[in-house]
Amino acid sequence: MGLAAACELAREGASVALIDQSSVPNSQGASFDHSKVFRFAYPDPFYVELAVDALARWHALEADTGVRLVTQTGALLIGQHRPSFETECYAALRSRGLEAEMLKSNEVAERFPQFNTDSFGYGVYDPSGAILHAETAVRALVGLARQRGAQMTEGERVIGVENAADSRVSIITESGRAISCKHAMIASGPWSRKLLPFLADKLTTTRQEIVYLKPRSERGRFESNAFPIFIELESGFYGFPIHQRGAMKIANHHKGVEVDPNSRDDHVSQQFLDTCRAFFAEFIPALADVHVAETRVCVYNNTPDDDFIVDWHPRADGVLVVTGFSGHGFKFGPTIGRIAADLLISGRTSFNIDRFSLARFNKT
Repeated sequence: MGLAAACELAREGASVALIDQSSVPNSQGASFDHSKVFRFAYPDPFYVELAVDALARWHALEADTGVRLVTQTGALLIGQHRPSFETECYAALRSRGLEAEMLKSNEVAERFPQFNTDSFGYGVYDPSGAILHAETAVRALVGLARQRGAQMTEGERVIGVENAADSRVSIITESGRAISCKHAMIASGPWSRKLLPFLADKLTTTRQEIVYLKPRSERGRFESNAFPIFIELESGFYGFPIHQRGAMKIANHHKGVEVDPNSRDDHVSQQFLDTCRAFFAEFIPALADVHVAETRVCVYNNTPDDDFIVDWHPRADGVLVVTGFSGHGFKFGPTIGRIAADLLISGRTSFNIDRFSLARFNKT
């Protein structure tokens, strides 16, 4: 989010500096992985509209950088009951005039015979579903920000942001530096609770296990031109077609155990691997004996309601807080970057972001 905002600000002629405690991409950050899901499919028209805007901006970034960031695959939402998240997604997409299909189980079987349709009742197909090449995107944003004149300091931890004289903001680093600026944006992901103590009881950091795997046979059936991203929210599992060195990806969206982002364990448990295989045995039988190629652990930085936080710091003027993306924010990066840039430049944005306000946490 910080990089996307920096690209927008620098394009507008602002003098921009980025500061990160690590090298970028930060392997401990929520943005770090080979891939993230893109989809219009949300049950809430608000997020549908944000996603539509974001996709146009992702494609603009591809044009600006000359780097492929999006691979369209379509997304199949696996439905068990009605009404449900899946049927609400279908209704929200159709209400905005977007393509979506409600597929009976036999229609899913005809289009995607890889799935065992005896294990679910129906599918909702969102043709916008795509792979966002996450690390590639972060690196492309770094290059674009620098190309547009943004400075970057890596390996320096910010420990405080406060108001200074002459309506300036002072950014304090662990090394003792005090950096003065007119406005600051804090997009510190899972470290936001430490840097912003007033959010300590509003945010949780959870550990999410990820597996990359290679089919042992029939690989062509699982390439991105033949197999969609899939999401089965009852179990929490979602996955991708082959896209990373011949491997697919599977993960679980249900919130994992809470962790400290500075001390998390990157080991993926055998128990999680076993539950992945059990999911495949039920829903995609040909993948039940896949070869594990790589494992990773990422983090979610969660708000209580899974809505984001984009609002002004309550006690430091000119400081914008952008955090709490709750495991589904990456797809909106370019749009959040534009919103943040608008707020930092003019104090206004054309997007209605009332639901991202800090004030919502004060309501009873």
